[in-house]
Amino acid sequence: MRRLIGFTAGLAVLALAPAASAGHMAYLAPLTFAPHRDMVTVQAAMSEEAHMFVPDFPIRGAGDFMVTGPDGVAAKITSVTVLKEMAIVEAPLASEGTYRISSGERDGRSAKWARIDGVWRMVRGAGGPPRPSPAPGEAPRAEGPIDEAAVPAGAETLQSISTQRADLYVTRGAPKAFPKPVGQGLEIAPLSHPNDLYAGDAFRFQVLVDGQPAVGATLSIVRANDAYAAQHFTWSGTTKGGAGEAVTFDQPGVYVIQAQYPPRVEGAAPVAKSMTATLTFEVSR
Repeated sequence: MRRLIGFTAGLAVLALAPAASAGHMAYLAPLTFAPHRDMVTVQAAMSEEAHMFVPDFPIRGAGDFMVTGPDGVAAKITSVTVLKEMAIVEAPLASEGTYRISSGERDGRSAKWARIDGVWRMVRGAGGPPRPSPAPGEAPRAEGPIDEAAVPAGAETLQSISTQRADLYVTRGAPKAFPKPVGQGLEIAPLSHPNDLYAGDAFRFQVLVDGQPAVGATLSIVRANDAYAAQHFTWSGTTKGGAGEAVTFDQPGVYVIQAQYPPRVEGAAPVAKSMTATLTFEVSR
C-alpha cells in the first residue's frame, strides 16, 4: 500500500553538491501517488532547499497547471486554490491510467548584470533597500550586487531570466504507459515507470532540453522524512546525455530530483536563460 504524504510535516533537505542552487525550488507533492478516486489533491509551492516540502509561497510566474492523461492529451486544471504559502491543485483523473501533473515552464526571476573590472555583478534596481556603505577605511566591494546608480557609464550589461518547472506522475489503477515528454524547455523524463519503483530498483530517466538529451546538467536528489533518519540520503551528479541516468534507491520514500541547466561557470558571463526542473516520485517497499 502506497503511503499518503502529510502536507504540513517539516522535512529536512540533505546536503547537496556545491553546484546546486541555494535558492528556492518549485515542487509538487500529491496526497497520494495511487489515487482511487477520479481526482487527486496536490500541493504546489516553492521551498528553500534546506526545508524541503515546507512551503514558503505558491509557485509563481504566469502559466497554468496541466494534467496529461494516459491518451497523451493535456488539459488545463481549473480547480486551483492559491493561498499565501502554497497552491492547492485538484487534478481530474477521468479513467484508470498514469497521469502527469505539471506546473508547466514558468518564468521566474529576471536580472540585469553588469561587467565591472572583469567581474559580472548583479545590478540592483532603483527603489530597493540601500546597500550598507563601506566602513571607514574599507574599500568598496568589487563583487556581489551593485546598485544601478553605481554602474559605470558604458559598462557591458546583459539580461538573464530563470525558469522553473515541477512535475509528478500518479497512477489510478495498475501502472500502465505514461505520458511522453512535452519536448519544450527543461524536463526530467522518466524511462522507468515513475509509479512502479521499489527499493533496490534502478530508476532510469533522462534530462531533456527542448526534447534533446542535455549534457552537463547538474542533478541533485533529496529524500523526504530524513529529519530523524540514522543515515541521510545524498546523491548528486552531472548528466552525460545519451541513454540517460540510473539511480538505485535502497530505502523506500518520497524523493525529488532537481535538474539545472546550463551549469554556471565561475567567472563566466551569466547565461540569458537558466532552467530548473523538479520531479517528485515515490519508491515503495
